[in-house]
Amino acid sequence: MNMKRILALIGVILIAGMYISTLILAIMGSERTLPFFLLSILCTIMVPLIIHLFMMLRNARRGKNVMDEPYPYKEKKE
Repeated sequence: MNMKRILALIGVILIAGMYISTLILAIMGSERTLPFFLLSILCTIMVPLIIHLFMMLRNARRGKNVMDEPYPYKEKKE
């Protein structure tokens, strides 16, 4: 597996774990449900941004332009 797939898989696991923990706390009736829900929403926004930042930094370390091929699956225009 390449690095992009690994980062995407880690992001999915983090976000899913946060929502599952929030759901379990809500079912148990814990007082910490609201902070975990707010943290889940924050992770839903921040985890993809951090992964995209890591991809941009990886391109910069390889000597490419920061925005070169952030999404290689898209068609390239010539």
